[in-house]
Amino acid sequence: MDNGALVFIICFEAIVIVWLASKLKHYQKFEHLLAASNQGKPAETPAPSPVAAASAASSATADRTGAGNDEQDDELLDMPGVEPEVNIEEAKRVQLVMARCRYAEFYLEQLDDDYERGQFRHIVESCKKTARGIGDSFFKSSALHPIILLLDRAGWEESRDALMSEVEDDIVRQRISAELEEQDA
Repeated sequence: MDNGALVFIICFEAIVIVWLASKLKHYQKFEHLLAASNQGKPAETPAPSPVAAASAASSATADRTGAGNDEQDDELLDMPGVEPEVNIEEAKRVQLVMARCRYAEFYLEQLDDDYERGQFRHIVESCKKTARGIGDSFFKSSALHPIILLLDRAGWEESRDALMSEVEDDIVRQRISAELEEQDA
């Protein structure tokens, strides 16, 4: 696959992400209107739905310019243990690692060539460095996840096992183990 196809795939994924974000904005507006219409009826107010929780979290991080979101920002920032700016940056790093690993998959078929193996190793090392720079254990484990799967497909079991020992989050560790078993089957 040539670089033009990679650029097309990356652009397509970016367009899909923007489209999904716009759809989320529409749901946020709907949930906001629904909540405003139910304010006069406290006895019938349902518990917040997952869509409402997701919309509140994303509106606090996605649209910092609107005056109507200041209350939501303050509520989100007042939650114990939540650091939205840090989490956003760490999530971006996870996405960067995932994108690099997808790019490195193109070298898997050509690992017998010294140049291609060197390029693959360079990408994997930069992914490891980025993942190890993440402070939150969940995001770090999520960043290590695609690297471990990539190393398994490459047949580099020692590197895979060394990285697997760095996965701190139990849920992500179980997910990786399940995917590794699926690849072996």
